[in-house]
Amino acid sequence: MSKAGNKRKRMEQLVLLLQQHGRRWTPKELAGELGVWRETVHDYLKELIDDPELEVYTENGAYWMDPTQFPHNVRLTHPETLTIYLALRRFIRQTSNAPDFYATAIQKIAGVLRHPVLTNVIVQSNSALVNERRGDAGQDAVWKVLLRGWLESIPVRLRYQKGRSGELTEHVFDPYLFEPAIWSHGVYVLGWSQTRKELRTLRVERIRWAQLSTGRFAPQAMLNPEDLLRGAWGIWYGQELTRVELLFCREVAGRVQETIWHPSQQMAVQADGSLLWSVEVAGTLELVSWIRGWGDEVKVLAPVALRRQIAESLRRAAAQYEEEA
Repeated sequence: MSKAGNKRKRMEQLVLLLQQHGRRWTPKELAGELGVWRETVHDYLKELIDDPELEVYTENGAYWMDPTQFPHNVRLTHPETLTIYLALRRFIRQTSNAPDFYATAIQKIAGVLRHPVLTNVIVQSNSALVNERRGDAGQDAVWKVLLRGWLESIPVRLRYQKGRSGELTEHVFDPYLFEPAIWSHGVYVLGWSQTRKELRTLRVERIRWAQLSTGRFAPQAMLNPEDLLRGAWGIWYGQELTRVELLFCREVAGRVQETIWHPSQQMAVQADGSLLWSVEVAGTLELVSWIRGWGDEVKVLAPVALRRQIAESLRRAAAQYEEEA
């Protein structure tokens, strides 16, 4: 890489370091992270401070930037461009009821890709998203309230419709962060329900009404979704973990091994080619549909309650076809 290329890469790394939430850096610390002399860091910092599009803050010899800032001139390598393209394609294909800001964000990012083929595909996909799966005005209004509550640490009054029963429940809710659904489309908001006095996960698409409340809540800046959801199969979390053991038949063992389904998964190929697969999860509710999707190609070994639940579910499914015979 050329000298100019090395500098550009280090400048980009410097901006990312300065934008880390809650972190303030001394030039000595930055020099250590970047692997350069302290004098070089001072030169880099001066360039950033002189850039009219950026705001660099300094106090008592430490430097930082607002994490919501971003450089306007984003430079991507070809592999990085492909990475963004794949992420956008997956996002678009799995999204329904898209609010307006989804479309505008995708449109802007498509231009950054600077590759005619990839940009064109994303633009066309985005048009289909807007025309065929655009959210309604009510959902856009809910998003607007949630985002303001999240950005300004304002509690939100909301009505939430449960998935199975359809029952409407009310919450005064402190929105902490947002997480995408893993095994389906949609977005969840994680936060503290002042009404229930506990951490709750709500699917945004099931929030039927939202309004800003009064006062402020203390933002949970250090809430780490990776730690919180480490034991979750999808989005539901908890302290007590259940060990699930499955036996996949030889014909699908290879397919199962190709994917990291869960951070805790363990796999062992058996002598007959079948695959013993296990995880530790916070509850098995979200796991049921995934197991059923493998049909007779998987057998639940543990826990016993899950084994019986799957067996009964498959019996009921088979009975529907037997009645037609």
